[in-house]
Amino acid sequence: MKTKLVLLLGFFALLTSCNNDENSSIEIKDRKDIALSRAEEQLANESTEFAFRLFQQINSTEKQSNWMISPLSASMALGMMTNGAAGNTLEEIKSTLGFSDFNLDGMNVYYQKLTTELLDLDNTTQLNIANSIWVKEGLPIYETFIKANQEKYDAKVNHINFSSPEAKSIINNWCTEETNNNIKNASSSFSANTSFALINALYFKGIWKKQFKKENTKKESFTNSDGTKTEVPMMNQTEHFLFANYDNFNMAEFQYGNEAFSMVIILPNEGITLNESLQNLTYENWEEWEKRRISKELKVKLPRFEINYEKDLTENIQALGVKEAFKENADFSSMSSENFHLNLLTQFASIKVNEEGTEATTSTIIGSDTNIAPNNSNFYVNRPFAFMIKEKSTGTILFMGKVTKL
Repeated sequence: MKTKLVLLLGFFALLTSCNNDENSSIEIKDRKDIALSRAEEQLANESTEFAFRLFQQINSTEKQSNWMISPLSASMALGMMTNGAAGNTLEEIKSTLGFSDFNLDGMNVYYQKLTTELLDLDNTTQLNIANSIWVKEGLPIYETFIKANQEKYDAKVNHINFSSPEAKSIINNWCTEETNNNIKNASSSFSANTSFALINALYFKGIWKKQFKKENTKKESFTNSDGTKTEVPMMNQTEHFLFANYDNFNMAEFQYGNEAFSMVIILPNEGITLNESLQNLTYENWEEWEKRRISKELKVKLPRFEINYEKDLTENIQALGVKEAFKENADFSSMSSENFHLNLLTQFASIKVNEEGTEATTSTIIGSDTNIAPNNSNFYVNRPFAFMIKEKSTGTILFMGKVTKL
């Protein structure tokens, strides 16, 4: 009899800060970069490409107006599972992540570096990456699988009776603690038949490098994707930001703290739908676009917004190539003598964006202004847009999402 295996990806992003008085007292330390070997640079590039493929896959099927995902959470959790996979199941997961040319040790060391060093890049940003493995009492799991995930991913291993009344509350308490009290019902998908669960939790709290003053926020119109208009709290400021203008959209980058992390907003031109703009959002284009940004004074209007989102990623991950892992013939023989297959892969997400942050110096100028028309000084996010949160030195994308209705 096949044993059902649950892979639960839980993450929470909170893009707000404490009050402005507290922010002004924070001494911003110099940014740290993550040093990567040549092989790790290739792994980082493959991870970014996976992020864009996952985003496009979900965007092609998602019906909700506003949504977000964490490519880092998804890839890290699947990376942990490769330590238990074998045969074609292993190759499908590695291929989907873009890691076919790398051995497991190289992949594990790369994720180990991210798990530890991402946390220490910006003293003004709170980031927590936590992994846990939950095993049904009496279920045999190989020590090699456990050891690899403990050493490389700092995974906490717990033996639990999933059918007990306390099981769900125990797991929920772990998720609540690791996400600063923001994921409280992660175990809702578990049943008494669950025998194994792997959970990745990612928590991010960033403070704007250049804050939006609350007194400048006022009600303004946001045009939804269906043509309706909504009055929303619109944040305003005029400052220098990294900016680029392309064929049918503009892109601006809003940095946090010491610039280790930033949010990129993709805003389609007037008369162009967001999905039309996003058709060109590929890894190859992203590399080129990043080279074309310059520092430019922008009049920015950015709405305060919140998203709460839960997504079963099973069909999306299958569409990207991980198929056998969800079938009866899945091969997780490097994890246990029992027969396993995946039956659940879920992400939870929440994001809140508002005015608060700290003030520092203006952005570094990148490139030249030859690609920028002189009249593109307004960046009014008053219509559907996409966003991503990334780390500077590795290009790691922590979160991606889109907003089409407020």
